[in-house]
Amino acid sequence: MNIGIVGGGQLGQMLAQAGQKLGHSFKFLVPPGECCVESLGEVIRSDFLDQDALAEFARGVDVFTFEWENVPLATLEALSHFAPMRPSPSCAEVAKDRIQEKKFFEAAGLNVQKFAAVSCQADLAAALEHVGVPAMLKTRGQGYDGKGQQRINELSMAAHAYAQLGNVPCILEAFVPFEFEISLIAVRAKEIAAPMAATLFYPPCHNKHINGILHQTTVPAEGVSPIVLQQTQVALEKMLETMDYEGVLCVEFFVLNTPAGQQLIANEMAPRVHNSGHWSIEGAETSQFTNHIKAITRQQLGSTALRDKSVMINLVGVIPPALNACQSLNEDRSKLIQNVSVHIYGKSPRAGRKLGHITAVGDNAQRLADRAFNGGE
Repeated sequence: MNIGIVGGGQLGQMLAQAGQKLGHSFKFLVPPGECCVESLGEVIRSDFLDQDALAEFARGVDVFTFEWENVPLATLEALSHFAPMRPSPSCAEVAKDRIQEKKFFEAAGLNVQKFAAVSCQADLAAALEHVGVPAMLKTRGQGYDGKGQQRINELSMAAHAYAQLGNVPCILEAFVPFEFEISLIAVRAKEIAAPMAATLFYPPCHNKHINGILHQTTVPAEGVSPIVLQQTQVALEKMLETMDYEGVLCVEFFVLNTPAGQQLIANEMAPRVHNSGHWSIEGAETSQFTNHIKAITRQQLGSTALRDKSVMINLVGVIPPALNACQSLNEDRSKLIQNVSVHIYGKSPRAGRKLGHITAVGDNAQRLADRAFNGGE
């Protein structure tokens, strides 16, 4: 198939690398500026709302997908008139608005913290009375990697926090005193040869962030109750069925231990392949990227089983000098140390920008990942 990907960042790059191994070709719609996919297929550079460019991009494409949910909904809907968009535009719409997202979680049976909508500064008092402090004030859309949020520890901080976010529509969420954070990655496919959709889960991923940006993912996550995990997966499967979802989806959770038992508090979702699933290229039987391609082309999914303990570390802002030798857009398994793979995306360095990642696999994965991150020392 010829697959059209909306976006040209590292997620699109790794999707295409996985899909080419399955015999697919790729076409990309990329806004003006730097991209990571020029060697992987035809690139249409244009504003996402240019109708002529959308028609050119759609020419010859059998199925569309997207690497970033904040693409304008109008773009996804327009493209879906040319060929199927998987997951559908309505799935992306849920993730565009944090209020809608929280209500969707609740309807599926997932736990969420107290929250309230803040449409203007006059809404702050009632929202704070309902939610309390400490709390997190977040923009309702466009937030990622710690952007678009302010912590409110005292009532007197609220007006300033709202102004810092630009006085735009927000959500106020109760602060969760979590033990640690995990993500659950699922893939759902309507396989051509199967009468019913299939849903598979990857092992839970333990995530650590620095300055709001994912730093490390360790798989499998330890300290998660098997019963609570199973209950949460049942709710997620229900959510995927409600959305009629096709592809990979990630939901991030806060793990909260209380006297009454452990709870997983749903934080946010990404209707796409996710940074916390990059380890799966080496650490799972089938990567999230391969399974996303299989799902959107309606082929049989591959096993999501863990091959061995895995640790993934993001390279943010700068690439350590010792890793520069691994730079190659088309080599996704460059080796620095045995059992360690280095992925360099080919992006220009910039503070806070994800430039690549390291994955180590095996019983000593943490030590190997740390060694590679520190330049092999």
